[in-house]
Amino acid sequence: MNEKTRDRIWKYALASTIRSDNRVTPSEIAEMADVAERTARETLVVIAETGWITRKTKQDGSVFYECPDWVDFDGEMWRKQS
Repeated sequence: MNEKTRDRIWKYALASTIRSDNRVTPSEIAEMADVAERTARETLVVIAETGWITRKTKQDGSVFYECPDWVDFDGEMWRKQS
């Protein structure tokens, strides 16, 4: 099966925020996934709406995404934090 654009965005977004515990911007994800920034932004909004990542806005209006508080990844499995 061929990996779709949205699949690459999901993969890089989850790997960057949850597995690596980093904050990422839409432009960073666009570069990683080799997609247009608009496509990355739209997909990241959907991922955030599902709860897998958290969307945050800085005072200057720029947006970044990070791991939500309820997710813990120990390197092998996902766990819901209590």
